[in-house]
Amino acid sequence: MESLFSEKQFWTGIILLIRNYNAVNKKIFACVVHKVLKVQKGIAHILNVGDSQLYCDQLFDIGKIKDTSVTEKSEADLIHVLRSVIENKNLEEECEGFLIFYKFLTKKLQKNIEAVGKIDLLNKSYTCRFKLCDDLDDFAVQFVDNHLTVVILTQRDVGDKSKRWSDFILKPKLLKWSTSASLENLYSVDEEKYTKSLQLVDLEEYNELYKLLKSKYAEKFLNIWNNAKESTDPLKFVYEDLAIAAYLICLWHRVGSPIGFADLGCGNGLLVHLLSEEGFNGYGYDVRRRKIWGYYTHSTRLIEQTIEPLTFKLPEDVDWVIGNHSDELSPWIPFLSATHRYQMRYFLLPCCAYEFSGAKFQRRNTSISIYQDFYSYLNNISQNCGFITLKDRLKIPSTKRLALVGIERSYESNLSEKQMQHIAQFVKEERIKYRNNMSVADVKLREPHEKVRNCTQINKTIIDALILKIFHQLLSPENNTIKTNNTERGKWRSGIRLPMRDIAQNLAKSDLKSIKAECGGIKTLLRNKHEIFEFHCGDLIGIRKPKAFVSQSQGNRQTIKKRSCFFHIHHPDGCPLSAEICTFIH
Repeated sequence: MESLFSEKQFWTGIILLIRNYNAVNKKIFACVVHKVLKVQKGIAHILNVGDSQLYCDQLFDIGKIKDTSVTEKSEADLIHVLRSVIENKNLEEECEGFLIFYKFLTKKLQKNIEAVGKIDLLNKSYTCRFKLCDDLDDFAVQFVDNHLTVVILTQRDVGDKSKRWSDFILKPKLLKWSTSASLENLYSVDEEKYTKSLQLVDLEEYNELYKLLKSKYAEKFLNIWNNAKESTDPLKFVYEDLAIAAYLICLWHRVGSPIGFADLGCGNGLLVHLLSEEGFNGYGYDVRRRKIWGYYTHSTRLIEQTIEPLTFKLPEDVDWVIGNHSDELSPWIPFLSATHRYQMRYFLLPCCAYEFSGAKFQRRNTSISIYQDFYSYLNNISQNCGFITLKDRLKIPSTKRLALVGIERSYESNLSEKQMQHIAQFVKEERIKYRNNMSVADVKLREPHEKVRNCTQINKTIIDALILKIFHQLLSPENNTIKTNNTERGKWRSGIRLPMRDIAQNLAKSDLKSIKAECGGIKTLLRNKHEIFEFHCGDLIGIRKPKAFVSQSQGNRQTIKKRSCFFHIHHPDGCPLSAEICTFIH
Protein backbone atom coordinates (compact mmCIF):
# COMPACT_ATOMS: atom_id res chain seq x y z
CA MET A 1 0.00 0.00 0.00
CA GLU A 2 1.31 3.45 -0.93
CA SER A 3 2.56 5.37 2.11
CA LEU A 4 1.44 8.92 2.92
CA PHE A 5 3.69 11.84 2.21
CA SER A 6 3.62 15.59 2.72
CA GLU A 7 3.02 18.63 0.54
CA LYS A 8 6.66 19.55 1.15
CA GLN A 9 7.74 16.27 -0.42
CA PHE A 10 5.34 16.79 -3.32
CA TRP A 11 6.83 20.16 -4.32
CA THR A 12 10.32 18.72 -3.81
CA GLY A 13 9.55 16.13 -6.49
CA ILE A 14 8.04 18.77 -8.80
CA ILE A 15 11.17 20.94 -8.59
CA LEU A 16 13.23 17.98 -9.76
CA LEU A 17 10.73 17.01 -12.48
CA ILE A 18 10.69 20.52 -13.97
CA ARG A 19 14.22 20.16 -15.33
CA ASN A 20 14.60 16.38 -15.33
CA TYR A 21 11.77 15.07 -17.50
CA ASN A 22 14.47 13.25 -19.50
CA ALA A 23 14.91 10.98 -16.45
CA VAL A 24 11.40 9.59 -17.00
CA ASN A 25 11.39 9.49 -20.81
CA LYS A 26 14.25 7.99 -22.80
CA LYS A 27 13.18 9.82 -25.96
CA ILE A 28 14.28 13.12 -24.41
CA PHE A 29 17.90 14.22 -24.11
CA ALA A 30 17.32 17.35 -22.03
CA CYS A 31 14.89 20.21 -21.59
CA VAL A 32 15.51 23.95 -21.84
CA VAL A 33 13.33 26.53 -20.07
CA HIS A 34 12.75 29.48 -22.42
CA LYS A 35 10.32 31.60 -20.44
CA VAL A 36 8.61 31.69 -17.06
CA LEU A 37 5.40 33.66 -16.35
CA LYS A 38 4.18 34.27 -12.82
CA VAL A 39 0.38 34.22 -12.48
CA GLN A 40 -0.96 36.37 -9.67
CA LYS A 41 -4.66 35.55 -10.10
CA GLY A 42 -6.78 33.01 -11.97
CA ILE A 43 -4.21 30.22 -12.44
CA ALA A 44 -6.84 27.47 -12.06
CA HIS A 45 -8.84 28.74 -15.03
CA ILE A 46 -6.08 29.60 -17.50
CA LEU A 47 -6.86 27.76 -20.73
CA ASN A 48 -7.95 24.71 -18.81
CA VAL A 49 -9.32 22.95 -21.89
CA GLY A 50 -9.37 19.30 -22.84
CA ASP A 51 -7.92 19.69 -26.31
CA SER A 52 -4.13 19.69 -26.00
CA GLN A 53 -3.52 21.36 -29.36
CA LEU A 54 -5.95 24.20 -28.60
CA TYR A 55 -4.36 24.58 -25.18
CA CYS A 56 -0.85 24.94 -26.60
CA ASP A 57 -1.87 27.13 -29.56
CA GLN A 58 -3.54 29.61 -27.23
CA LEU A 59 -0.94 29.42 -24.51
CA PHE A 60 2.02 29.96 -26.83
CA ASP A 61 0.26 33.09 -28.08
CA ILE A 62 0.74 35.07 -24.88
CA GLY A 63 -1.51 37.84 -26.23
CA LYS A 64 -4.52 35.56 -25.73
CA ILE A 65 -4.15 35.87 -21.96
CA LYS A 66 -5.96 39.17 -21.35
CA ASP A 67 -7.95 38.68 -18.19
CA THR A 68 -5.14 37.36 -16.06
CA SER A 69 -2.42 39.18 -14.20
CA VAL A 70 0.84 37.70 -15.48
CA THR A 71 4.43 38.87 -15.11
CA GLU A 72 7.51 37.52 -16.83
CA LYS A 73 9.99 36.11 -14.30
CA SER A 74 13.15 34.04 -14.33
CA GLU A 75 13.59 30.38 -13.56
CA ALA A 76 15.35 31.45 -10.36
CA ASP A 77 12.16 33.25 -9.26
CA LEU A 78 10.13 30.09 -9.87
CA ILE A 79 12.51 27.94 -7.82
CA HIS A 80 12.59 30.57 -5.07
CA VAL A 81 8.80 30.53 -4.74
CA LEU A 82 8.60 26.72 -4.69
CA ARG A 83 11.31 26.51 -2.06
CA SER A 84 9.43 29.10 0.00
CA VAL A 85 6.31 26.92 -0.23
CA ILE A 86 8.34 23.90 0.86
CA GLU A 87 9.71 25.82 3.86
CA ASN A 88 6.20 27.14 4.75
CA LYS A 89 7.31 30.73 4.30
CA ASN A 90 4.87 33.51 3.44
CA LEU A 91 5.25 34.66 -0.16
CA GLU A 92 6.46 38.23 -0.56
CA GLU A 93 3.78 38.99 -3.17
CA GLU A 94 0.57 37.39 -4.36
CA CYS A 95 1.20 34.34 -6.56
CA GLU A 96 -1.10 31.52 -7.54
CA GLY A 97 1.29 29.73 -9.85
CA PHE A 98 3.52 29.77 -12.91
CA LEU A 99 3.52 28.95 -16.61
CA ILE A 100 6.78 27.39 -17.85
CA PHE A 101 7.65 27.36 -21.56
CA TYR A 102 9.95 24.49 -22.45
CA LYS A 103 11.82 23.15 -25.40
CA PHE A 104 12.43 19.40 -25.05
CA LEU A 105 15.52 18.23 -26.95
CA THR A 106 14.98 14.79 -28.45
CA LYS A 107 17.49 11.97 -28.83
CA LYS A 108 16.34 10.42 -32.11
CA LEU A 109 13.31 12.37 -33.26
CA GLN A 110 14.06 14.83 -36.06
CA LYS A 111 12.44 17.82 -34.37
CA ASN A 112 12.61 19.13 -30.84
CA ILE A 113 9.32 19.49 -28.98
CA GLU A 114 7.79 22.57 -27.38
CA ALA A 115 5.76 22.24 -24.20
CA VAL A 116 4.02 24.27 -21.51
CA GLY A 117 4.08 23.41 -17.82
CA LYS A 118 1.58 24.89 -15.35
CA ILE A 119 2.32 25.13 -11.63
CA ASP A 120 -0.94 25.59 -9.69
CA LEU A 121 -0.10 26.41 -6.07
CA LEU A 122 -3.76 26.61 -5.02
CA ASN A 123 -4.73 23.18 -6.32
CA LYS A 124 -1.30 21.71 -5.61
CA SER A 125 -0.79 20.43 -9.14
CA TYR A 126 1.64 20.42 -12.05
CA THR A 127 0.45 19.98 -15.64
CA CYS A 128 2.62 19.46 -18.72
CA ARG A 129 1.27 19.62 -22.29
CA PHE A 130 3.22 19.12 -25.51
CA LYS A 131 2.71 21.03 -28.76
CA LEU A 132 2.25 19.12 -32.04
CA CYS A 133 3.57 15.87 -30.62
CA ASP A 134 2.28 12.31 -30.99
CA ASP A 135 5.29 10.77 -29.23
CA LEU A 136 4.83 12.15 -25.70
CA ASP A 137 1.79 12.09 -23.42
CA ASP A 138 0.34 15.16 -21.70
CA PHE A 139 0.04 14.53 -17.98
CA ALA A 140 -1.01 16.08 -14.69
CA VAL A 141 0.45 15.43 -11.24
CA GLN A 142 -1.48 16.46 -8.13
CA PHE A 143 -1.19 16.27 -4.36
CA VAL A 144 -4.56 15.05 -3.00
CA ASP A 145 -5.27 13.87 0.56
CA ASN A 146 -1.61 13.19 1.31
CA HIS A 147 -1.24 11.08 -1.83
CA LEU A 148 0.34 11.60 -5.24
CA THR A 149 -1.94 11.18 -8.26
CA VAL A 150 -0.79 11.01 -11.89
CA VAL A 151 -3.25 11.35 -14.79
CA ILE A 152 -2.61 11.05 -18.54
CA LEU A 153 -4.36 13.95 -20.34
CA THR A 154 -3.67 13.04 -23.97
CA GLN A 155 -6.91 12.92 -25.96
CA ARG A 156 -6.14 10.03 -28.26
CA ASP A 157 -6.17 6.25 -28.28
CA VAL A 158 -3.02 5.85 -26.23
CA GLY A 159 -3.79 2.36 -24.95
CA ASP A 160 -2.06 0.62 -22.07
CA LYS A 161 1.40 1.91 -22.95
CA SER A 162 0.72 5.39 -21.55
CA LYS A 163 -0.81 4.02 -18.36
CA ARG A 164 2.19 1.70 -17.85
CA TRP A 165 4.50 4.69 -18.29
CA SER A 166 2.61 6.76 -15.71
CA ASP A 167 2.21 3.88 -13.23
CA PHE A 168 5.64 2.24 -13.48
CA ILE A 169 8.00 5.05 -14.53
CA LEU A 170 6.69 8.56 -13.83
CA LYS A 171 4.94 7.97 -10.51
CA PRO A 172 7.69 5.79 -8.92
CA LYS A 173 10.36 8.29 -9.97
CA LEU A 174 8.39 11.19 -8.49
CA LEU A 175 7.86 9.28 -5.26
CA LYS A 176 11.57 8.54 -5.04
CA TRP A 177 12.53 12.15 -5.70
CA SER A 178 9.92 13.40 -3.25
CA THR A 179 11.03 11.21 -0.37
CA SER A 180 14.80 11.00 -0.88
CA ALA A 181 15.92 14.52 -1.93
CA SER A 182 16.97 16.89 0.84
CA LEU A 183 16.13 20.56 0.70
CA GLU A 184 19.81 21.49 0.67
CA ASN A 185 20.43 19.39 -2.43
CA LEU A 186 17.41 20.61 -4.41
CA TYR A 187 18.20 21.98 -7.81
CA SER A 188 18.53 25.76 -7.88
CA VAL A 189 19.77 28.04 -10.61
CA ASP A 190 22.52 29.33 -8.31
CA GLU A 191 23.80 25.78 -7.82
CA GLU A 192 23.39 24.86 -11.47
CA LYS A 193 27.08 25.02 -12.36
CA TYR A 194 27.80 22.35 -9.77
CA THR A 195 24.92 19.96 -10.33
CA LYS A 196 23.80 20.16 -13.95
CA SER A 197 25.34 18.61 -17.05
CA LEU A 198 26.77 20.42 -20.07
CA GLN A 199 26.89 23.86 -18.47
CA LEU A 200 29.66 25.24 -20.70
CA VAL A 201 27.95 24.55 -24.03
CA ASP A 202 24.63 25.37 -25.65
CA LEU A 203 22.41 22.34 -24.99
CA GLU A 204 20.43 22.56 -28.21
CA GLU A 205 23.52 23.02 -30.38
CA TYR A 206 25.25 20.12 -28.61
CA ASN A 207 22.31 17.76 -29.02
CA GLU A 208 21.91 18.53 -32.73
CA LEU A 209 25.64 18.12 -33.36
CA TYR A 210 25.79 14.86 -31.41
CA LYS A 211 22.91 13.42 -33.44
CA LEU A 212 24.65 14.56 -36.65
CA LEU A 213 27.98 12.97 -35.65
CA LYS A 214 26.21 9.73 -34.74
CA SER A 215 24.54 9.55 -38.15
CA LYS A 216 27.88 10.23 -39.91
CA TYR A 217 30.25 8.02 -37.94
CA ALA A 218 28.61 5.58 -35.50
CA GLU A 219 27.79 2.66 -37.80
CA LYS A 220 31.03 3.10 -39.73
CA PHE A 221 33.21 2.83 -36.64
CA LEU A 222 31.25 0.01 -35.05
CA ASN A 223 32.15 -1.99 -38.18
CA ILE A 224 35.78 -0.76 -38.19
CA TRP A 225 36.11 -1.77 -34.53
CA ASN A 226 35.09 -5.29 -35.41
CA ASN A 227 37.42 -5.46 -38.44
CA ALA A 228 40.36 -4.14 -36.41
CA LYS A 229 39.62 -6.79 -33.75
CA GLU A 230 39.89 -4.22 -30.95
CA SER A 231 39.33 -5.86 -27.56
CA THR A 232 37.47 -2.86 -26.06
CA ASP A 233 33.69 -2.45 -26.19
CA PRO A 234 32.77 -0.41 -29.30
CA LEU A 235 29.31 0.48 -27.97
CA LYS A 236 30.98 2.34 -25.11
CA PHE A 237 34.02 3.87 -26.78
CA VAL A 238 32.46 4.92 -30.10
CA TYR A 239 29.47 6.70 -28.57
CA GLU A 240 31.55 8.15 -25.75
CA ASP A 241 34.09 9.70 -28.13
CA LEU A 242 31.31 10.99 -30.39
CA ALA A 243 29.81 12.76 -27.36
CA ILE A 244 33.19 14.19 -26.30
CA ALA A 245 33.89 15.39 -29.86
CA ALA A 246 30.48 17.13 -29.98
CA TYR A 247 31.18 18.73 -26.60
CA LEU A 248 34.61 20.05 -27.61
CA ILE A 249 33.34 21.43 -30.92
CA CYS A 250 30.48 23.26 -29.17
CA LEU A 251 32.89 24.56 -26.52
CA TRP A 252 35.24 25.83 -29.23
CA HIS A 253 32.32 27.51 -31.01
CA ARG A 254 31.74 29.43 -27.79
CA VAL A 255 35.30 30.38 -26.79
CA GLY A 256 37.03 30.38 -30.18
CA SER A 257 38.33 27.59 -32.40
CA PRO A 258 41.82 26.27 -31.61
CA ILE A 259 44.82 26.76 -33.84
CA GLY A 260 45.54 23.14 -33.07
CA PHE A 261 45.04 20.55 -30.34
CA ALA A 262 47.11 17.75 -28.85
CA ASP A 263 45.38 14.74 -27.27
CA LEU A 264 47.91 13.30 -24.79
CA GLY A 265 47.33 9.62 -24.05
CA CYS A 266 44.92 9.34 -26.98
CA GLY A 267 44.58 5.53 -26.80
CA ASN A 268 42.57 4.28 -29.77
CA GLY A 269 42.82 7.74 -31.36
CA LEU A 270 39.14 7.92 -32.30
CA LEU A 271 38.62 11.35 -30.73
CA VAL A 272 41.59 12.72 -32.68
CA HIS A 273 40.21 11.24 -35.88
CA LEU A 274 36.70 12.64 -35.33
CA LEU A 275 37.97 16.15 -34.62
CA SER A 276 40.30 15.96 -37.63
CA GLU A 277 37.47 14.81 -39.89
CA GLU A 278 35.39 17.75 -38.67
CA GLY A 279 38.08 20.16 -39.80
CA PHE A 280 40.18 20.75 -36.70
CA ASN A 281 43.97 20.59 -36.81
CA GLY A 282 45.48 18.30 -34.21
CA TYR A 283 47.73 15.48 -33.00
CA GLY A 284 47.31 12.40 -30.87
CA TYR A 285 50.10 10.97 -28.71
CA ASP A 286 50.20 7.59 -27.01
CA VAL A 287 52.88 5.33 -25.64
CA ARG A 288 51.60 2.40 -27.70
CA ARG A 289 50.18 2.14 -31.20
CA ARG A 290 46.73 0.55 -31.48
CA LYS A 291 45.54 -1.79 -34.22
CA ILE A 292 42.72 0.57 -35.19
CA TRP A 293 45.14 3.40 -36.05
CA GLY A 294 45.71 1.82 -39.43
CA TYR A 295 42.02 2.26 -40.33
CA TYR A 296 42.02 6.07 -40.04
CA THR A 297 42.63 8.49 -42.90
CA HIS A 298 46.11 9.97 -43.42
CA SER A 299 44.92 13.34 -42.16
CA THR A 300 44.66 11.84 -38.66
CA ARG A 301 48.07 12.44 -37.09
CA LEU A 302 48.77 9.84 -34.40
CA ILE A 303 52.24 9.63 -32.87
CA GLU A 304 53.60 6.66 -30.91
CA GLN A 305 55.67 8.35 -28.22
CA THR A 306 56.20 8.28 -24.46
CA ILE A 307 55.29 11.64 -22.94
CA GLU A 308 57.92 12.66 -20.37
CA PRO A 309 56.06 15.59 -18.73
CA LEU A 310 59.12 17.56 -17.59
CA THR A 311 60.84 17.45 -20.98
CA PHE A 312 58.03 17.06 -23.55
CA LYS A 313 57.48 19.93 -26.00
CA LEU A 314 54.15 20.55 -27.70
CA PRO A 315 54.09 21.49 -31.41
CA GLU A 316 54.09 25.22 -32.13
CA ASP A 317 50.67 25.04 -33.83
CA VAL A 318 48.92 23.69 -30.70
CA ASP A 319 47.01 25.91 -28.29
CA TRP A 320 44.70 23.30 -26.69
CA VAL A 321 45.79 20.27 -24.67
CA ILE A 322 43.27 17.40 -24.33
CA GLY A 323 43.41 14.77 -21.63
CA ASN A 324 40.67 12.24 -22.37
CA HIS A 325 40.97 9.45 -19.77
CA SER A 326 44.69 10.20 -19.81
CA ASP A 327 45.42 8.16 -16.64
CA GLU A 328 49.06 8.75 -15.53
CA LEU A 329 49.20 11.99 -17.51
CA SER A 330 46.06 13.51 -15.93
CA PRO A 331 47.80 15.50 -13.15
CA TRP A 332 50.28 16.80 -15.73
CA ILE A 333 47.70 18.18 -18.19
CA PRO A 334 47.22 21.56 -16.39
CA PHE A 335 50.99 21.73 -15.79
CA LEU A 336 51.86 21.16 -19.45
CA SER A 337 49.25 23.71 -20.54
CA ALA A 338 50.43 26.35 -18.08
CA THR A 339 54.16 25.99 -18.70
CA HIS A 340 54.15 25.95 -22.52
CA ARG A 341 52.68 29.36 -23.31
CA TYR A 342 50.24 31.87 -21.88
CA GLN A 343 47.67 31.29 -24.65
CA MET A 344 47.52 27.52 -24.05
CA ARG A 345 44.19 26.09 -22.83
CA TYR A 346 43.15 22.60 -21.80
CA PHE A 347 40.28 20.11 -21.45
CA LEU A 348 40.67 17.26 -18.95
CA LEU A 349 38.29 14.33 -18.46
CA PRO A 350 40.03 12.27 -15.75
CA CYS A 351 39.47 8.60 -15.12
CA CYS A 352 42.01 6.47 -13.21
CA ALA A 353 43.73 8.33 -10.36
CA TYR A 354 47.52 8.81 -10.38
CA GLU A 355 50.13 10.97 -8.69
CA PHE A 356 52.70 13.15 -10.47
CA SER A 357 55.15 10.22 -10.25
CA GLY A 358 52.83 7.84 -12.10
CA ALA A 359 52.10 5.94 -8.87
CA LYS A 360 48.54 5.28 -7.74
CA PHE A 361 46.85 8.33 -6.21
CA GLN A 362 47.12 8.71 -2.42
CA ARG A 363 43.89 9.80 -0.77
CA ARG A 364 43.69 13.39 0.51
CA ASN A 365 40.09 13.28 1.76
CA THR A 366 38.67 9.92 2.82
CA SER A 367 35.21 11.37 3.57
CA ILE A 368 34.41 11.40 -0.18
CA SER A 369 34.88 8.87 -2.98
CA ILE A 370 38.34 8.40 -4.46
CA TYR A 371 37.07 9.77 -7.78
CA GLN A 372 35.73 12.96 -6.13
CA ASP A 373 38.94 13.22 -4.12
CA PHE A 374 41.09 12.93 -7.26
CA TYR A 375 38.88 15.40 -9.15
CA SER A 376 39.22 17.89 -6.30
CA TYR A 377 42.99 17.40 -6.32
CA LEU A 378 43.18 18.03 -10.08
CA ASN A 379 41.19 21.22 -9.55
CA ASN A 380 43.75 22.26 -6.95
CA ILE A 381 46.58 21.56 -9.41
CA SER A 382 44.80 23.61 -12.09
CA GLN A 383 44.35 26.57 -9.76
CA ASN A 384 47.98 26.44 -8.66
CA CYS A 385 48.95 26.41 -12.32
CA GLY A 386 47.16 29.74 -12.67
CA PHE A 387 43.92 28.74 -14.41
CA ILE A 388 40.44 30.04 -13.68
CA THR A 389 39.17 26.48 -13.65
CA LEU A 390 35.73 25.65 -15.03
CA LYS A 391 33.87 22.46 -14.13
CA ASP A 392 31.32 20.51 -16.11
CA ARG A 393 29.56 17.16 -16.21
CA LEU A 394 29.41 15.40 -19.58
CA LYS A 395 26.64 13.09 -20.78
CA ILE A 396 28.63 10.02 -21.81
CA PRO A 397 28.30 6.25 -21.18
CA SER A 398 30.76 6.36 -18.28
CA THR A 399 30.64 6.90 -14.53
CA LYS A 400 33.76 9.08 -14.87
CA ARG A 401 32.30 12.11 -16.61
CA LEU A 402 33.39 15.18 -14.62
CA ALA A 403 35.56 17.50 -16.68
CA LEU A 404 37.91 20.38 -15.89
CA VAL A 405 38.44 23.16 -18.42
CA GLY A 406 41.15 25.81 -18.28
CA ILE A 407 40.54 28.73 -20.64
CA GLU A 408 41.57 31.92 -18.86
CA ARG A 409 44.42 32.63 -16.45
CA SER A 410 44.16 34.14 -12.99
CA TYR A 411 47.27 36.29 -13.64
CA GLU A 412 48.35 38.75 -16.32
CA SER A 413 50.80 37.68 -19.02
CA ASN A 414 53.48 40.03 -17.69
CA LEU A 415 53.56 37.97 -14.48
CA SER A 416 54.26 34.68 -16.27
CA GLU A 417 57.81 34.31 -14.97
CA LYS A 418 56.66 34.66 -11.36
CA GLN A 419 53.86 32.17 -12.00
CA MET A 420 56.29 29.62 -13.47
CA GLN A 421 58.31 29.81 -10.28
CA HIS A 422 55.17 29.19 -8.22
CA ILE A 423 54.21 26.17 -10.37
CA ALA A 424 57.67 24.65 -10.08
CA GLN A 425 57.64 25.10 -6.30
CA PHE A 426 54.11 23.65 -6.02
CA VAL A 427 55.01 20.52 -8.02
CA LYS A 428 58.22 20.09 -6.02
CA GLU A 429 56.39 20.30 -2.69
CA GLU A 430 53.70 17.87 -3.87
CA ARG A 431 56.29 15.33 -4.97
CA ILE A 432 58.13 15.57 -1.67
CA LYS A 433 55.00 15.49 0.49
CA TYR A 434 53.50 12.46 -1.24
CA ARG A 435 56.81 10.70 -1.99
CA ASN A 436 56.49 11.40 -5.68
CA ASN A 437 60.31 11.41 -6.05
CA MET A 438 62.24 14.31 -7.51
CA SER A 439 64.22 13.51 -10.64
CA VAL A 440 62.91 13.53 -14.20
CA ALA A 441 63.87 9.88 -14.56
CA ASP A 442 61.70 8.95 -11.58
CA VAL A 443 58.49 10.00 -13.31
CA LYS A 444 57.25 6.47 -13.97
CA LEU A 445 54.63 6.38 -16.71
CA ARG A 446 53.14 3.47 -18.65
CA GLU A 447 55.43 0.99 -20.37
CA PRO A 448 55.25 0.78 -24.19
CA HIS A 449 54.50 -2.95 -23.99
CA GLU A 450 51.63 -3.63 -21.61
CA LYS A 451 51.97 -6.77 -19.55
CA VAL A 452 49.05 -9.18 -19.94
CA ARG A 453 47.50 -9.67 -16.50
CA ASN A 454 44.25 -11.55 -17.03
CA CYS A 455 45.23 -15.10 -15.99
CA THR A 456 45.69 -16.15 -19.64
CA GLN A 457 49.48 -16.36 -19.41
CA ILE A 458 49.62 -18.94 -16.58
CA ASN A 459 50.66 -22.51 -17.34
CA LYS A 460 47.60 -24.44 -18.62
CA THR A 461 48.27 -27.42 -16.31
CA ILE A 462 48.02 -25.14 -13.25
CA ILE A 463 44.83 -23.55 -14.57
CA ASP A 464 43.18 -26.91 -15.28
CA ALA A 465 44.04 -28.23 -11.81
CA LEU A 466 42.60 -25.14 -10.11
CA ILE A 467 39.42 -25.30 -12.18
CA LEU A 468 38.84 -28.94 -11.24
CA LYS A 469 39.41 -28.26 -7.53
CA ILE A 470 36.89 -25.41 -7.52
CA PHE A 471 34.42 -27.45 -9.61
CA HIS A 472 34.49 -30.39 -7.16
CA GLN A 473 34.24 -27.93 -4.25
CA LEU A 474 30.95 -26.66 -5.66
CA LEU A 475 29.76 -30.18 -6.52
CA SER A 476 29.54 -31.20 -2.85
CA PRO A 477 27.47 -34.12 -1.48
CA GLU A 478 24.81 -31.59 -0.36
CA ASN A 479 24.31 -30.29 -3.83
CA ASN A 480 21.10 -29.61 -5.68
CA THR A 481 19.70 -31.45 -8.66
CA ILE A 482 17.81 -30.18 -11.67
CA LYS A 483 15.71 -31.97 -14.24
CA THR A 484 17.23 -32.53 -17.66
CA ASN A 485 15.75 -33.22 -21.05
CA ASN A 486 18.25 -36.03 -21.47
CA THR A 487 16.11 -39.02 -20.45
CA GLU A 488 19.18 -41.25 -20.13
CA ARG A 489 20.36 -39.26 -17.11
CA GLY A 490 17.11 -38.13 -15.49
CA LYS A 491 18.40 -35.59 -12.96
CA TRP A 492 21.67 -33.65 -13.19
CA ARG A 493 23.54 -32.34 -10.14
CA SER A 494 23.90 -28.55 -10.34
CA GLY A 495 25.96 -28.11 -7.18
CA ILE A 496 25.93 -25.38 -4.54
CA ARG A 497 26.87 -21.69 -4.56
CA LEU A 498 29.73 -20.37 -2.45
CA PRO A 499 31.07 -16.88 -1.71
CA MET A 500 34.40 -16.01 -3.29
CA ARG A 501 36.14 -15.90 0.11
CA ASP A 502 35.09 -19.51 0.90
CA ILE A 503 36.47 -20.73 -2.42
CA ALA A 504 39.79 -18.93 -1.82
CA GLN A 505 40.08 -20.20 1.78
CA ASN A 506 39.61 -23.80 0.67
CA LEU A 507 42.49 -23.62 -1.79
CA ALA A 508 46.09 -24.18 -0.75
CA LYS A 509 48.51 -21.25 -0.81
CA SER A 510 50.49 -23.09 -3.46
CA ASP A 511 47.36 -23.17 -5.63
CA LEU A 512 46.98 -19.41 -5.48
CA LYS A 513 50.66 -18.50 -5.80
CA SER A 514 50.70 -18.41 -9.60
CA ILE A 515 47.74 -16.07 -9.88
CA LYS A 516 48.50 -13.86 -6.87
CA ALA A 517 49.98 -11.11 -9.04
CA GLU A 518 47.34 -11.39 -11.76
CA CYS A 519 44.77 -8.63 -12.29
CA GLY A 520 41.60 -9.82 -10.58
CA GLY A 521 43.18 -13.05 -9.34
CA ILE A 522 40.85 -15.99 -8.73
CA LYS A 523 37.77 -13.98 -9.76
CA THR A 524 39.28 -13.24 -13.19
CA LEU A 525 40.15 -16.90 -13.59
CA LEU A 526 36.54 -17.94 -12.94
CA ARG A 527 35.13 -15.24 -15.21
CA ASN A 528 37.37 -16.51 -18.01
CA LYS A 529 35.76 -19.93 -17.55
CA HIS A 530 32.22 -18.62 -17.98
CA GLU A 531 31.13 -21.81 -19.76
CA ILE A 532 31.67 -23.67 -16.45
CA PHE A 533 30.97 -21.12 -13.71
CA GLU A 534 28.52 -18.28 -13.21
CA PHE A 535 28.28 -15.40 -10.73
CA HIS A 536 25.16 -14.76 -8.63
CA CYS A 537 24.43 -11.52 -6.76
CA GLY A 538 27.93 -10.25 -7.39
CA ASP A 539 30.07 -12.59 -5.25
CA LEU A 540 28.38 -16.02 -5.16
CA ILE A 541 29.88 -18.60 -7.52
CA GLY A 542 27.97 -21.55 -8.90
CA ILE A 543 28.11 -24.15 -11.69
CA ARG A 544 26.56 -22.95 -14.92
CA LYS A 545 24.02 -25.27 -16.53
CA PRO A 546 24.98 -25.84 -20.18
CA LYS A 547 22.63 -24.24 -22.71
CA ALA A 548 21.60 -25.92 -25.91
CA PHE A 549 22.82 -24.55 -29.22
CA VAL A 550 19.82 -23.31 -31.21
CA SER A 551 21.20 -21.48 -34.23
CA GLN A 552 24.43 -19.97 -35.45
CA SER A 553 23.13 -16.43 -34.80
CA GLN A 554 22.25 -17.21 -31.18
CA GLY A 555 25.38 -19.06 -30.23
CA ASN A 556 28.99 -18.06 -29.69
CA ARG A 557 30.54 -18.56 -33.12
CA GLN A 558 34.07 -18.76 -31.73
CA THR A 559 33.41 -21.70 -29.37
CA ILE A 560 30.73 -23.78 -31.08
CA LYS A 561 32.06 -27.33 -31.60
CA LYS A 562 35.68 -26.21 -31.25
CA ARG A 563 36.46 -27.39 -27.71
CA SER A 564 35.71 -30.52 -25.72
CA CYS A 565 32.75 -30.39 -23.36
CA PHE A 566 34.00 -29.94 -19.78
CA PHE A 567 30.88 -31.51 -18.25
CA HIS A 568 30.96 -34.50 -20.61
CA ILE A 569 34.47 -35.27 -19.37
CA HIS A 570 34.45 -34.23 -15.70
CA HIS A 571 30.88 -34.13 -14.33
CA PRO A 572 29.86 -37.41 -12.61
CA ASP A 573 26.49 -37.23 -14.42
CA GLY A 574 28.07 -36.23 -17.71
CA CYS A 575 26.64 -33.38 -19.79
CA PRO A 576 22.86 -32.80 -19.43
CA LEU A 577 22.71 -32.12 -23.19
CA SER A 578 22.98 -34.58 -26.02
CA ALA A 579 25.97 -34.40 -28.38
CA GLU A 580 23.74 -33.00 -31.15
CA ILE A 581 22.65 -29.87 -29.29
CA CYS A 582 25.62 -29.20 -26.98
CA THR A 583 27.79 -26.21 -27.95
CA PHE A 584 30.94 -28.25 -27.25
CA ILE A 585 32.34 -31.53 -28.55
CA HIS A 586 31.26 -34.81 -26.88
